[in-house]
Amino acid sequence: MDSKLSSLRILILEDQLFQRLVAEQVVAGLNIQLLLTAETSEDALKQLQEKGPVDLVLCDLDLPGMDGIEFIRHLANQKLADGVIVLSAMDASIIRTVEDMSQALGLKSLGHLPKPIHRNHLREMLEIYVNGETFDSFKPLLPSEQLLNEKELEEAVEQHQFILHYQPKVLLNDGQLIAVEALVRWQHPDLGLIHPVHFIPMMESSGMIEPLTINMIDLALIQIKAWQKQGRKIPISINISATMLSNTSLPDMLMKKTRGMNIPPALLNLEITESSSISDVALALETLARFKLHGFALSIDDFGTGYASMQQLNRIPFSELKIDQSFVSNACNDDTHKAIVESNIHLAHRLNMQTVGEGVETQEDWQMLHDLNCDIAQGYFIARPMPADALLGWEKQWLSKQPITPHKPAL
Repeated sequence: MDSKLSSLRILILEDQLFQRLVAEQVVAGLNIQLLLTAETSEDALKQLQEKGPVDLVLCDLDLPGMDGIEFIRHLANQKLADGVIVLSAMDASIIRTVEDMSQALGLKSLGHLPKPIHRNHLREMLEIYVNGETFDSFKPLLPSEQLLNEKELEEAVEQHQFILHYQPKVLLNDGQLIAVEALVRWQHPDLGLIHPVHFIPMMESSGMIEPLTINMIDLALIQIKAWQKQGRKIPISINISATMLSNTSLPDMLMKKTRGMNIPPALLNLEITESSSISDVALALETLARFKLHGFALSIDDFGTGYASMQQLNRIPFSELKIDQSFVSNACNDDTHKAIVESNIHLAHRLNMQTVGEGVETQEDWQMLHDLNCDIAQGYFIARPMPADALLGWEKQWLSKQPITPHKPAL
């Protein structure tokens, strides 16, 4: 996670208690500087007038009293926020109008999120915002007046408009490239490169996430084969939505694909987000067990951010544990987070799992993970996601200037 997130000031406006609590938990887990919550527009305005402007407001639209649309007008007129994220499952045309209105009022419209908020989707939005990409390098990717619909997404899958970028994972003991994580991007014919935060939520809610993921697996296998021809075996991690795990035919499908291309299954690492809900536990466990049985690697992603961490570790044969960046990025300055990182590393090693520290942003993050015996690092300090053809150039540059990790002092 970008260290700039820690400087954000955010207000959540949501009248439903459950949704507000979920949103509050998600935002609080990102270690932002200030978090305010309100259940009415009137209370939100009062808090902002008393405590000062915030960077972003996460705003529901259907509210008692003053609705969210009127609230946004007051928010802009009184200059109480820099930007808005709409929280709503309302008709797309209404959301589009509100986003246009927000931008016309001078607010940065980052888009909308369905409820309940998904942590990864919000984090991606915030990272775009804090890195200045919303209205600079990312503006061509999805102007606020463009609201994507299911038909566009379906056509994009059929026409193979989605591509993969790869983020390196390197060993902490010597900096060597050990694997990459594949991250999907939409190469839109008119809008250019679109970040997944703009389409993954709709993909999941509409059931299109499975054909998209299968397409991404095909691209990953093609890339693995290309690297094999160059004499390199670079494993690729790819995210699997929990909604897909009830499909017990997936292991057979992936086995057929890897065998047909003469690719060892171990070169495909399937990342399961720990905070994702699994609808049919029995079918999901069958799918995961068969993945493992046939040699595919399994990774638990964002460990520690969900509700059933220990239960997941107990019943799913993971080979890799990824420590969430919300813990890693703040561990150098927070003893509690450092203790969580250390305990997760120790637990994983006791269970014969490799550990990956996500969100490595600084030399200090790198050194901390090294000192705590973490195995692998991933984050912007090492590299941002990149096209496959940029990986070789990055690797040469990285190895020429990789951080020198001092040896631990003898006790």
